[in-house]
Amino acid sequence: MNPRKFSVEIAYNGIPATKEIIPYFNSFTFTDAIDESDTISLSLIDREGTWKGSWIPKKEDRIFPNIILENWLADQERRTILCGDFLVDDFSFSGPPDMLSINGISSPLHTDFKETSRSQTWANVTLQQVGMEISGRYGLELIFDGTDISIAKIEQSRQSDGDFLKKLAEKYGFALKVYAGKLVLFEWDAYEKKPVKGVIRRTDVRKWNYKSSMLGTYTGAKVSYTVPNKKETIEIMVGKEGRLYSVNEKADSPADAERIGKNAIRSANRKETTISFTWNPVFFFNVGDKVQLDGFGSLNGIYQIGKIVHQITPSDYSIQVSGWEIPEVDSQENSEQPQEASGTRYIVQRGDTLWDLSSHFYGDSTQYERIYQANKEVIEQEARKRGKKDSSSGYWIFPGTELLIP
Repeated sequence: MNPRKFSVEIAYNGIPATKEIIPYFNSFTFTDAIDESDTISLSLIDREGTWKGSWIPKKEDRIFPNIILENWLADQERRTILCGDFLVDDFSFSGPPDMLSINGISSPLHTDFKETSRSQTWANVTLQQVGMEISGRYGLELIFDGTDISIAKIEQSRQSDGDFLKKLAEKYGFALKVYAGKLVLFEWDAYEKKPVKGVIRRTDVRKWNYKSSMLGTYTGAKVSYTVPNKKETIEIMVGKEGRLYSVNEKADSPADAERIGKNAIRSANRKETTISFTWNPVFFFNVGDKVQLDGFGSLNGIYQIGKIVHQITPSDYSIQVSGWEIPEVDSQENSEQPQEASGTRYIVQRGDTLWDLSSHFYGDSTQYERIYQANKEVIEQEARKRGKKDSSSGYWIFPGTELLIP
């Protein structure tokens, strides 16, 4: 088998710039987080002062990086990790030796989304409708994944659209993320009920860290609800007595108050037990995936991946993964182990390839043709819907496509 190779391809303001940047390359970091904007950091050596001169970056320059892996899981395989579209957020110089650090954030094409205050009254709308209107202002595609929420009335008072929508989403148990020209609103509950995607074994891990804390966790919450057209205020108790969380949110109804309270408790308790590790990238997961830990003794359990950090230097490529434990009571119903049985149904996730799925289900990435042939019609149909001439024999597969694993 040919040796594994890793590299970074970079386009700068839409122009391929890899050849120009590589002679100065020191390191590259790509951080993919489930409920935050993705970020990148590019470190360059600038001994000749090139970057302090005519090549000096400008804020809001656009960077399009990709991580390229060759011969990684199979010989002659070429895998591309699409990082997305980033705005230069800040840059700094230091020395000696003279170095340049460029930091970028995944964001809409201009800064109004996060910086410009706006006041607006929203009445008789749903969360999805609010997301559609705001995403439309910035030319973003809205991806809404969850059960829609009816909202009688809410005020956006001198808040940026980004801050307002994020707080509104959190209130109803959703998370907000902007990446690659998309605004994503997804429901935490639905993600926590997804099947387990794979297993992370102790032997795969270079180093790890585990933390469990009661600080900031709660057994219940109190939410106040004001009856319309009356001065009467009702306080609703959600959960159990003990460590109580006071929720300072307006509710439209008792049922609305109960939902807000439950989401507040879950949000506060979500990171009660966390784990992070650096591992050898022999299998690839996405943020939001549920994984089973194996070989960690009593720490074994079901965890949800909240952040993935890819780090590349001229001599090394590693992945840092962090996440939190999903309590067994919340995950029993849907936390089955990865299925190897014939006839398994699988929904394609962002970043999946047939090579990966073949390796996961069969233990052999070269068996990807079995999956392609069993799903050829749906794969080709989806590729044409996405503007492709064809799928290139299964090279192009898209999130949301349901596949039969024979």
